[in-house]
This record gives sequence, C-alpha cells and structure tokens, in this order.
Amino acid sequence: MLDVVFRDVTVSYRIGKRAYEALREFSGKFEGGKITVVFGPSGAGKTTLLRALSTLLPPASGTIKYNNIDVYSLGSRIREVRRSIGVSFQEPIFVKGLTLWGNIELTLSASGKLNGENKQRAFKLAERLGVKNLLSKRPKEVSGGEARRVSLVRALAHNPSLITLDEPTAYLDWEATEMVIALLQELREEGKTVVVSTHDPELIKVGDVLYSLRYGRLLGG
Repeated sequence: MLDVVFRDVTVSYRIGKRAYEALREFSGKFEGGKITVVFGPSGAGKTTLLRALSTLLPPASGTIKYNNIDVYSLGSRIREVRRSIGVSFQEPIFVKGLTLWGNIELTLSASGKLNGENKQRAFKLAERLGVKNLLSKRPKEVSGGEARRVSLVRALAHNPSLITLDEPTAYLDWEATEMVIALLQELREEGKTVVVSTHDPELIKVGDVLYSLRYGRLLGG
C-alpha cells in the first residue's frame, strides 16, 4: 500500500508581483485502504492540494513523502512515480481530435501501460459506469456528466496505487453518483489510496478521513 504524508506544505502562485498562498502549512496523511475526503468552499485550496498530491504542483515549502520518500526531490525520476497515479481533474481535459477511447489509450500509452489487460479493465469500468457505448464519440458529443464518468475510467484504467479525483460526482445524477461511490468503496477494499475533493454530502459520508479546508488552511481532520 501507498501512504503519502504532507508536512507543513505551502503551495503558492504568483499573481503579478504578489505571491498568493493557495495552501498554507498543510499537514496530513493519505493512507492506502482508505478514502480521504477533502471538502470546503470554492477557493479553499482543495484542487491545489490534489495537484500537489499528484506530483503536478511542487510546494514552496514543506515536504510530501510517498512511503517515506520525498517525491519532489526525485528530479526526473518523478516520472516513474506518476505512472502509479490516476488523476481526474475538476474539469475533464480531453484531446478534442480523438475519440473518448482514443483519449483513454493515449493516457495508457503515456503511462507505459497500454496493454490488453488494461484495455479490458477500461472497457469493464466504462460498462460499469454506463459509458461504454460512448467511447467511439468525441468529447464535444457527450454531456458534462458523461465526460466526468469517462474521465474516471481514464484515471483508473492503468490500475494506479494512488487515485486523486477532483469533484468526481459533479454533474452526475443520483444513480450515477451511487455507481461512483460503490466503485470508490471497492478501490478502498483493494488497498488503493483514494483521495477526493467534493461538495457532495453523500460522498463526504463515505470518507474514512475528512479534511476541511478554508482559505488554504486545515480546519479539522
């Protein structure tokens, strides 16, 4: 299992001449076999936390350790770590010229895991989430909720150890939300490190660990 530990992590952006701290001295642990839910109002720092966790946004200070290894000190070797991470962004990002299946294959190829087993895994996930019949379509031809579910398939297709999902039930109806929650619970049972950000009270209910953020700071956990 993979455990990730944040110690006094601050992430900042520069807006003009000013530095804006989107995450401030955050400390917390994200454990394998648990669902960690990060919640709070818009602008609280949830997306910033998930991006830092996914090795996409280095901290200005503090450390982020994957099983006791400072991941941002790895240099070019961080690419190997990224292959074990599945990410679904708040607004799904697709290559517009490819079909949805082509986008899934592109991500599998980029992670070095484009093989028959993972293709089959992707098809099964798509069937389970009710989007298998959409995979031949292009991104602009599906709804926001459908794109969200395909994004989840893409994030999970390569069987990652760490899964970070930004608002995974946004735009989904109740039936689809139940599908996603059941899937997350199964991933927890498989020992995956599952981290989600959300405003959804139903998703908050299934969290084993809860982190509440406001203005980039941890309010409770």
